[in-house]
Amino acid sequence: MSDPVLHIKDSFFFEVPKILAPSDFKKRADFPDVWISLDPEFQEWEFKRLFESLHELGADLPPEEAAHHDWHEWVHGDHANFAKPFDEFLEHKYREQLAEFHVWRAALVAGAKDDAQLARARNRTFDDFLKTARGSGTDQYLNWSQWRDDHAHRSQWAAARHEAGNVDAYRKDTSVAEWSAEKIQAYNHHLSGKVIIPQPFGRLRNLHEAETSLIDQNTAWINWNDPGLCISKFMLIELAVGLIVCLLFAWLARKLSAGGPPRGMLWNVLEVFYLFIRDKIARPALGGHEEGHGDEHGEPDAHGHGHAEHAHAAHAHDDPAAKVTPLLMTFFFFILGCNLMGMLPWAGSPTASFAVTVAMAMTTFATVVVLGMGQFGFFGFFLNQIPGMSLPWYMSILIKPMLLAIELLGLLIKHGVLAVRLLANMVAGHLVILGVMGIAFGAEAALALSAPENSWQWWVAAPIAVVAATAFNLLELLVAFLQAYVFTFLSALFIGAALHKH
Repeated sequence: MSDPVLHIKDSFFFEVPKILAPSDFKKRADFPDVWISLDPEFQEWEFKRLFESLHELGADLPPEEAAHHDWHEWVHGDHANFAKPFDEFLEHKYREQLAEFHVWRAALVAGAKDDAQLARARNRTFDDFLKTARGSGTDQYLNWSQWRDDHAHRSQWAAARHEAGNVDAYRKDTSVAEWSAEKIQAYNHHLSGKVIIPQPFGRLRNLHEAETSLIDQNTAWINWNDPGLCISKFMLIELAVGLIVCLLFAWLARKLSAGGPPRGMLWNVLEVFYLFIRDKIARPALGGHEEGHGDEHGEPDAHGHGHAEHAHAAHAHDDPAAKVTPLLMTFFFFILGCNLMGMLPWAGSPTASFAVTVAMAMTTFATVVVLGMGQFGFFGFFLNQIPGMSLPWYMSILIKPMLLAIELLGLLIKHGVLAVRLLANMVAGHLVILGVMGIAFGAEAALALSAPENSWQWWVAAPIAVVAATAFNLLELLVAFLQAYVFTFLSALFIGAALHKH
């Protein structure tokens, strides 16, 4: 079984038993790029190249020995900076100065006595701040920050850091000594059981983080060398679930179009879910034409279609349930598939990622807005958020704008809660299982320190942990279906509320 934490944490690799994916690299050049980039020897090589490159470009850095010392102090001073290269350290220094600049300018604006001082305070630039800081501070990276902030140097900086960290150049550098046999053996041990996902569109900082984003957060400069579009484990699982859903219902559509009664377990199961979502979720929440009466099961016409099929086709254009049911079906089966993936060894649940649940909640929100505006018009959609009430005009002009603001805020909040509810339920279940399984390992660790000669406690704790974890896994199976239903049901309610008068 894989590490339970990986079921709720995205990564750029799949974890399997070591015996299924052993790592047997023979030399430094054979290892994956991301693993080489984390090696201390590579980062020292990268530091040397970057420092020399920046010196040639005219960046005013402290002496090489001082910069090297500061970088190591930063890396080892905070676990969050562990294994980060020299370019990240320099970016950190620059961002620190930017943050201090914004605080400094805000203080000047707040302390302005008149309009002239206020205008001068608002017009203060980063260069003004650096001049002030040089007179009162001892930071050796002020000149670096000024160089980094210059528009003419931004592309030079991006190119320098990209070239300095070029793993292919490191592989080809004959002056670099080969890694020791002990290091290669240790690295093979760590990589065994990890199937790293290839990254054709970006670079990895480590096995859980992408190296860069497409657009620099401070400069809005597009970095074409490192697009930062990295493919994660959850992305591949979502793609697999989406393809499975598409194939299942394409198959079901072909069966239904051919006519005849349902045959086989799969056909019956899919149709049961479809009818349940249409008749028990979509129609009660959105309204629609009821089927199942009269001619639905009557005689077919000359083309083999029942009279109810013609009636359904005639009314499909004004049946909100018919329009939204495909979306609700997609929600239900996609969420169910993602939830069930979390029950499989070596996989994971994408719905335990906030990005996934937020994207799905935003889809519901977009549907609410688009269909609501299609029903009532642009301004009518917003006016429909105000509950209908008869008030004198002098009260309406005060109360209704406040109600509109409250309702719009509530509209955003309830879709936000839609995302958080699904996320919290999926994360909580895996955390409980992880905690229960930890009982046995905790007992073993405690006994190893306190009374290594007595081991009967472990034999009591281990069966309890296994039985409890099995029970919670069965509960998680129920939760997988329940949360798919709850998200689909609430989405139908929100969409239905947007299509009907308050």
